[in-house]
Amino acid sequence: MSDRSPSPGLARRTLLQAAVGTPVAAAAVLGAQPVPAAEAAGGPADAESPRFTLAVVPDTQYLFDEGGSDPEPVRATFRHVIDRRREDGIVFLAHLGDVTEHGTTTEMRLADDVFRTIDGRMPYSVLGGNHDVSGDDQRGDTPYLRTFGPRRFARSATYQGSSPDGYNSFHIFHAAGRQWLLLALDWRVSDAGIAWTKGVLDAHRGLPTILTTHDLVYPEDGGGAHLSDHGQRLWDQVIRRHDQIFLAMGGHYWPTGRTTLTNDHGNPVDLHITNYQDRYYGGAGMLRYYAFDLVRGVIDVSTFSPWLQARRDPTALEAETHELTGDTDRFTVEVDFDRRFPPAPLPARPAAKVVIPGTVAYWRFDGEGLTGADGSRSRPAPWRGTCPATATTSRSPACTTDPPTCSPSPPTTTAPPPGTGACVSTAGRTRTAARCCGPARARRSPARGSRTATPSKRSSSCPTRSSATTRSWAS
Repeated sequence: MSDRSPSPGLARRTLLQAAVGTPVAAAAVLGAQPVPAAEAAGGPADAESPRFTLAVVPDTQYLFDEGGSDPEPVRATFRHVIDRRREDGIVFLAHLGDVTEHGTTTEMRLADDVFRTIDGRMPYSVLGGNHDVSGDDQRGDTPYLRTFGPRRFARSATYQGSSPDGYNSFHIFHAAGRQWLLLALDWRVSDAGIAWTKGVLDAHRGLPTILTTHDLVYPEDGGGAHLSDHGQRLWDQVIRRHDQIFLAMGGHYWPTGRTTLTNDHGNPVDLHITNYQDRYYGGAGMLRYYAFDLVRGVIDVSTFSPWLQARRDPTALEAETHELTGDTDRFTVEVDFDRRFPPAPLPARPAAKVVIPGTVAYWRFDGEGLTGADGSRSRPAPWRGTCPATATTSRSPACTTDPPTCSPSPPTTTAPPPGTGACVSTAGRTRTAARCCGPARARRSPARGSRTATPSKRSSSCPTRSSATTRSWAS
């Protein structure tokens, strides 16, 4: 909650009662139509598409209040995310804290029930806000930690771990053909939490990183923002020093605002306030889309309430509020991802790992088939050429007639796993790699006392090419 907010009880009652006579009657009066989980039609987004969406849900505290709550707007938002997951390319959902009003066991139990809507169906993160917890992340056990601690995310494919106290976590998700790191930091990160955060960033250098927390920037008139006291601490000790962080966002304050700061590496970092608890019906489960488009080099931001958009006969206020189009709620951020985060090259592999005595085999495997240097797709035999035993390849023209060149530089190719690709016998018959192109194994040569690589037993049935069909290249 912001310093600008009215008293907690007044704020909740005013915002919820603006829609109905009493909060507990809200679902019936507004006609919320729950969709059974079994009817959700969405599926996983295309992880290789250059366009994807990060969904963000800010402060929901007025909707999880044992004094008179209505969690249906949040439930509707979660259902929307699941149903639209594939169509909108949603790869992850981040909650920005203040899940509940008082952080009590009763409120957390209610939140737990609603968040089960997305458990196992959408990867997501949650962090503690000042209405969920108090003090810093060394506070010990709380109802929040028992509800949204490490145990909740242990089976999530994106969850990578939490700080020892359990209040800070990080996720890695795959989108646009690369990996992205998302940090979910407590509302008050201790020195121990800062050290843990730095360790995570240092261990994942180069991964584009999004930092989420509850208290980051404070709004200014005109839609601007500046760092709050806690935000300044995060900026000085974490954000400005780690160039991989390009976007940071928090809730807590209102109205919404944004600013761009330059880090120690001369690159921009966008910092945003996302919070709608002061709006109609306590925010009405507002959802913010961060739609990444790596082709255009932008992030398109939009804000709306799936719950209000589903109203069959909306009031004038509901129609006015269901989508927000102001400069701080609908805008575009430019990010040159290719320059700042160039795609990582294929991992190097020592030539000895793919050498058959006196020859070198060249592959480039992309998970579905073999791709040649000219972009062609095929599954012929890999070219083999005689090169010095210590030679490696300087390029990867796999499956093409253009032979590679032997050089002392590290290889840029990797061999496909067994069972992929194909090899051709001298009789012209094609056999699968699992049958006659099995992985090489090392053998000691008694004559010279050195180790050489020979085909595995299962590949012995595949004849080698005759001298008439084998090409040789000098280094």
